[in-house]
Amino acid sequence: MKRILFLGIALVLCGLVAYAIAYDRPLLVDFASEPAPEAVPVTQIRIALYDWTENLEVKNAIHQYNKSNPDHIEIIIMNLSTDVYGDTLNMLMTSGQGPDVFSVDNGWLATYVEKGYLAELSSFLNPGDLDRFPVWARDFADSSLYKGGIYFMPSSIETVRLIYNKQLFRNAGLDPEQPPVTFADMERFAGKISQAGVGVNKYGFGLPAGDSQYSLQTGLEMSSTYSGTYLYNYRTGRYDLSGYAPWLQMLLDMKAQGSLYPGETLLKRNSALRQFADGNIGMMYVTSKDYVKLQEYMPKDDWAVALPPVTSAAQKGAGALMMIPHSPLVVNSAASNREAAVKVWGFLQSKEFLTILFKQALALPVVDGILELPNMAPGLGHFSEFYPTAEDSIYPLSPQIMDQYDPNTVSIEPRDSGDRPRMQLYLQILSGEKDLKEALRSETQRLNRMLDIAATGYSFKHEEYIYPQFNPKDPLKGNSLENLLSED
Repeated sequence: MKRILFLGIALVLCGLVAYAIAYDRPLLVDFASEPAPEAVPVTQIRIALYDWTENLEVKNAIHQYNKSNPDHIEIIIMNLSTDVYGDTLNMLMTSGQGPDVFSVDNGWLATYVEKGYLAELSSFLNPGDLDRFPVWARDFADSSLYKGGIYFMPSSIETVRLIYNKQLFRNAGLDPEQPPVTFADMERFAGKISQAGVGVNKYGFGLPAGDSQYSLQTGLEMSSTYSGTYLYNYRTGRYDLSGYAPWLQMLLDMKAQGSLYPGETLLKRNSALRQFADGNIGMMYVTSKDYVKLQEYMPKDDWAVALPPVTSAAQKGAGALMMIPHSPLVVNSAASNREAAVKVWGFLQSKEFLTILFKQALALPVVDGILELPNMAPGLGHFSEFYPTAEDSIYPLSPQIMDQYDPNTVSIEPRDSGDRPRMQLYLQILSGEKDLKEALRSETQRLNRMLDIAATGYSFKHEEYIYPQFNPKDPLKGNSLENLLSED
């Protein structure tokens, strides 16, 4: 039996040897893995956003895009400090090191187009892409200021409102359901709140003028449009700051009577929002983008939102309340991969991404009907009161960056789109360094002088900023003088 078994095994082994010789293949199975496929190269696109990038949901959305987009694009966020965002961006663009996709201040758009910094996007867009945006947004982006091309599309806006502490109103004997309507109301209310809060450091009104761009441009220049007042006269194409005298005088009176939160020229916006949340400030101006920070500070008292007060009851609604496009997104004309950059631009403008911003109260989108979707922003309390209404409107652009022509304003300090000298003037008025009426008159003359100098250059057309039939109640209606002349 053993012999038979041995012979069987021998025959099997001989058969295997014969098979190996015949086919010249090894007896052992080759378990070596197949070569790994080559990694698909990743296209990196650098982006810079004025805000949003620190929000966790925004970071998650960008991370998910990097993992799942079929084009193997990786978004790299450049962290530019908010305090000097504009200045840093200008230096990067001038040196050729700018981001591929970035948000830019409205005041710099025309200049960036003129300098060739921005990619023209028409060839990348189809009619359906543009139909997402309201008519005013398409008209705004299609202005002759932008050489007849599409370099951006405003997808969200900022609105300005007055917020007030209802509990401080009650303590002062004021009706918390009746916010101030006029400057006289606001001055009187501020006085009563401060009188009721003597000894416990409660003040009627807070002006964080340490962040002048946001406080003075928001509280003074944007909000005054509801009274029909603006520093630039679109019909004549000239400046006139005299209409701001009543607002500035109101602040001076508040300061004199002790109802203005002290240290206003140094008070930063976040500090003022915290003081409001802690119940130490009765009223202040804010924009929709301040809402998130205010909620972070968790206001301890009941508070409310109202339209800004007007110069007098007769002037209520004399003009639409100015709202502004939220720093539009653009594509760098020097992007190493423009097609990939435009895809990232499209992602940041998509309904999905804008919905994330809206849910986080980071933006008020004007596309895709996001604001009208039910239950889209749960738990955001007062945020809906910042939504644009029939009282709000975008305005045409006014002349920008004119101080580049003025050798007297050269400064190594950060500059805010040519607005810095004007903001400093407002602060000097509030601090008592300059006489109110004389200072406004002098600044009006200076701005018009710069306008005249700019008009002698080749890159500035004054006619593009003149709207002969301008109606402050319907600011976007009507054509510029440049367009009217071209039609003849």
